[in-house]
Amino acid sequence: MKTKFLITLLIYAVALTGCPSKSIQDAKATSGKIATYANAGVNLTRELYGANFLTLEQKDKIADGFIVLAKAGIVFDQAIVNAETTYGSNVPQNEIERLSAVFDAQIVTKFLDILTLLKLTNRAGNYAAVIESLRTAILIGARVFGHYRDVNTRIAAVTGG
Repeated sequence: MKTKFLITLLIYAVALTGCPSKSIQDAKATSGKIATYANAGVNLTRELYGANFLTLEQKDKIADGFIVLAKAGIVFDQAIVNAETTYGSNVPQNEIERLSAVFDAQIVTKFLDILTLLKLTNRAGNYAAVIESLRTAILIGARVFGHYRDVNTRIAAVTGG
């Protein structure tokens, strides 16, 4: 499973360093990964709790954070699919702005909440692969909506890097 994360991470890292793109297809490719990675965070939380690395309270808070992010990822992915179905590759600017606002409120904010919680529990290192996969997918989405620099700065403010 870790190998799959690393391979996917490398693919996203290559995509992230490529030319900026604002296509609905890029948003769709990214949105589909968020719930998958968040669910991996839930599974890892269960494993860490089972190995006595987390208290019951920490496990519940962290797992809940990842579950909320996974659900938001599914809702966002469906919104992207609906926009693509309705408009094809020519999504109107007002719809792009709406999707961007949903992305920020539902995905970026929930991710920052998880980062803050992990930092407070001193367990962020255990989640490095999951967090990096989510971070990369979220930054690709942020690039699609023209918010890469802002989102990257917000993530760095929480992580200290």
